[in-house]
Amino acid sequence: MKYQDLPELNSNIESFFKKLEKQRVAIFLDYDGTLTPIVSRPEDAKITPEMKAAVHELSTLIPVAVISGRDRKDVSQMVGLDNLIYSGSHGFDTKGPDFEYQHEAGVKCLPEFDAAEKALKQSLSAIDNAKVERKLFAIAIHYRNVSENEVAKVEALVNEIYHKYDCLKKTGGKKIIELKPDIDWHKGKALLWLLEKLDLKKSEILPVYIGDDVTDEDAFKVLPEVDGIGILVGDHEMSTTANYRLDEVPHVKNFLQQLIDFYKAK
Repeated sequence: MKYQDLPELNSNIESFFKKLEKQRVAIFLDYDGTLTPIVSRPEDAKITPEMKAAVHELSTLIPVAVISGRDRKDVSQMVGLDNLIYSGSHGFDTKGPDFEYQHEAGVKCLPEFDAAEKALKQSLSAIDNAKVERKLFAIAIHYRNVSENEVAKVEALVNEIYHKYDCLKKTGGKKIIELKPDIDWHKGKALLWLLEKLDLKKSEILPVYIGDDVTDEDAFKVLPEVDGIGILVGDHEMSTTANYRLDEVPHVKNFLQQLIDFYKAK
């Protein structure tokens, strides 16, 4: 489905809340583009005090997890709330208040990531504003600030390097190329794993995932398996399997606040 064809959530909130008459939400959130706007430099993606307060208050009422492409330690520091569950590197590295999990097959790939990171930094150093960001289980190559006539060169150099490593696969996003373990594991698999781990895979639980990018489609696609709901924030210009849309980050905060008000009124 196209983004513009999705029902806008805040305009259809009554039909959403009807689902909660017999179910309780467990909410899963992306970070960049969902809790914060997309910015030129990833380190500048700061969560606002208002959004942080809403996420914190909601987490006292229902289960809340953040599933991000960022490194798990990075996203947990950016959000800054100790009582949440954080799953970084697209689900390869997950930590809750009383558990920790790293994907075993992903751990075996780490030496190849170390070698590829070194090669990419050396190869892309001559291209202005190309940034290589190492995460524990991924390497992100940011080209948002690279001049248009250099983007193809960035892509060619990344392709040349990643083909040398059997353990890596290449994916894309908003002005980003990512190298991840070539393993059948992603945000959707991480979501299903968390539902099992937290004993939330029940008919009375409604899993809700909110994300903005192509990588979040992996989560949207598994939600029918658990009768969940996907919410796409903004248009990533690809077809989507989400159920609703929110047009921008402030609308995410508005929705979270409506959830808080709903549960506090019960």
